[in-house]
Amino acid sequence: MKRIDGINNREALLRAAERLFAEKGFHIPLEEIAEAANVSRTTLYRNFKDRQALGIAIYESQLDDFEIFVENVSEEPDGLFLVLEEMAIAHCHNAGMADVLSNDSSLHPQLMDMRMRVNKLMEPLLQRAKESNLVREEITAHDLDCLLDVIVSVTKRETFEERKTAVLRMLQLFKTGIETRSQ
Repeated sequence: MKRIDGINNREALLRAAERLFAEKGFHIPLEEIAEAANVSRTTLYRNFKDRQALGIAIYESQLDDFEIFVENVSEEPDGLFLVLEEMAIAHCHNAGMADVLSNDSSLHPQLMDMRMRVNKLMEPLLQRAKESNLVREEITAHDLDCLLDVIVSVTKRETFEERKTAVLRMLQLFKTGIETRSQ
């Protein structure tokens, strides 16, 4: 069983890393993260063996939060669009992280597991949107999976505002493309 201070240190590291990665990019020195979390470098490396492990832990934490968000909007006819927007904004905060992590082949099993988890969450939302006549019948979960790749590519802009503007525009174009023709 982990000690309370160990759990608190890990959470402080995750919060600091998430904030600093969003502000300064994924390649900032890990020492800055340890300093921002008020822990030693030893504590950082005791919790996360490297930058990639820290990035994966952030994604897992965000995915847990994302599951709660999905649960809260799962009964909404437009829940799919609410979730896509939430996911896109989250990726704006994580600029560069997805790109670096996806290029590390040793992480592919973990990233694929997380991606499958997201896809599983999206399927009922897609079905509800179809039942509510908001999305065309031929749109598939694979289409949404492709959208995730596009979201990551759009978030390669310099500033958060540029990323957010680009990703929201891209989502609007996507939404227009998948809506039923009667809309």
